[in-house]
Amino acid sequence: MAAALRAPKIVPWASTAEYMCVADQLYSADLGERKRGVATVKAWRGRGRVPAAVDATANLVEMTLADQERPAGVTVSRLRHMYAMALIRFVNSIVDLEQKGVYAQSMATLASRIGMPAWFVELRHACTHEQIPSLAVLRSACDQAHGWLGNYYWRRQARALPADTMDRVRTAVSEYVSLRAARMAQAAAPATAAVAVAVAGKSKPAGRTFDAARRALKQLVGQLHPDAVRLHVVPVLLEPGLLVPEDRKLRAKFPSCKLPPGLVTRWEGALRLFAETWGKAPFFEELLSGIVAALTPDAGQHGIFEAGDNGPSASHAATLAAWVRWILESHYVGAEPSAVSIDGLLEGCLRNPCYYSRAVLKIVSEVDPALRRALRPFVDYMGKALAALVAADAEAKAAAGQPKKGGVCVSEEALQQEEALMRRRLEEVLGADSKSMDVDADDDADADGHVPGSDRPLDAPRAAPSTRWAYAEQPSWSPCPIGALSDGSIPPLEWPAWLDDVPLHTVPA
Repeated sequence: MAAALRAPKIVPWASTAEYMCVADQLYSADLGERKRGVATVKAWRGRGRVPAAVDATANLVEMTLADQERPAGVTVSRLRHMYAMALIRFVNSIVDLEQKGVYAQSMATLASRIGMPAWFVELRHACTHEQIPSLAVLRSACDQAHGWLGNYYWRRQARALPADTMDRVRTAVSEYVSLRAARMAQAAAPATAAVAVAVAGKSKPAGRTFDAARRALKQLVGQLHPDAVRLHVVPVLLEPGLLVPEDRKLRAKFPSCKLPPGLVTRWEGALRLFAETWGKAPFFEELLSGIVAALTPDAGQHGIFEAGDNGPSASHAATLAAWVRWILESHYVGAEPSAVSIDGLLEGCLRNPCYYSRAVLKIVSEVDPALRRALRPFVDYMGKALAALVAADAEAKAAAGQPKKGGVCVSEEALQQEEALMRRRLEEVLGADSKSMDVDADDDADADGHVPGSDRPLDAPRAAPSTRWAYAEQPSWSPCPIGALSDGSIPPLEWPAWLDDVPLHTVPA
């Protein structure tokens, strides 16, 4: 069975730059930088799930900081227990990730598989079941565990997550396709040559040969992690000018959804390279998942059959649907059992019904007759729902400015009476303080502070400002990450030490 499509990975950090900045802070020689790194990881824990290696690194660094800034009253025994707990959690959280299969394996076997020194497991066993080692041994173990995580996890992440990965993929793919089109155009008629270059959407780069561009693309693809297919490659391929030509005349059209001649020829080399590198099923399933996500709105954020503001144009969507047809005809129909699976494609279309998802389901029905009977009720339902939606929209436009039949028409006088009633009730509940809650009360005041129509004389003292909260000035608003204050700083989230001595219940004398 083909591998199922993986859902997008949600991470608590805002960008790769923030992620690598925390790595630098956790391994900095400056004490303040280490504190900021630990505080950021605590904020990440409030946003979502943190990787085990990141969590373990922050715990070890926090333990080291607590030892260096040991407050008065913290005994050596208490420090040993704190170190022991940090090291136990470090070994358990990292090694348990390798615990797979039906039968559980020993900690030593799993540790050797990932390259963890065996004495970490022995130390964890001693801290759990035997006498806790000395403070000097625990400090040395904490430092070595911190260094091992840097080599095992953080340095690999720095190599696997370059900040310009998407730009590099975009440049290499665009250059390859452009030179491929230019090379094929040299042997074609002048008119066909102009069309070939236009289909690629790019002009021929100067000083670069097609063979050199192909080698550069192959080298780049070989360096990318399989996760880059979903994170970097597929989003680049779906941008206008690549799989979808920039010239609208060269795009597919509804309802046929047929790719223009020559478009597949220019892309077959790059698509074959991607499939050979990451596997046919994983690559094309990720590409199908990306296409469905681009075509269908999220039913959790929009209403049914409602398109988002950033939805694709009709020609863009028709070309993406045409690529779905080509993938199914080339790598799904009549292919071996381990070929592309369309389970994720069908689920995405059925969960997010719209005009484009209905077109994709019709393509699946045409390509795979065995599914035609099963999909027909869904296609018919979407067609009827869309027709009803169009009719209702036309009726609403025709009756614009008139109250809907059977509906409620509220007059302006009724609204004013309702506003006066609510104001009287507010004054009854809050008394004179209700005036301070009217944020527009002084908007119409004259230069002397007198509001026309009010009973307050000019020489009367102004009421003291209300202590109730009020909205901040809109120009002062600024975006900040979740878990941070308005100035971007991260508040301390740990439990204050002095609260440990506060009794939960007061005992009466």
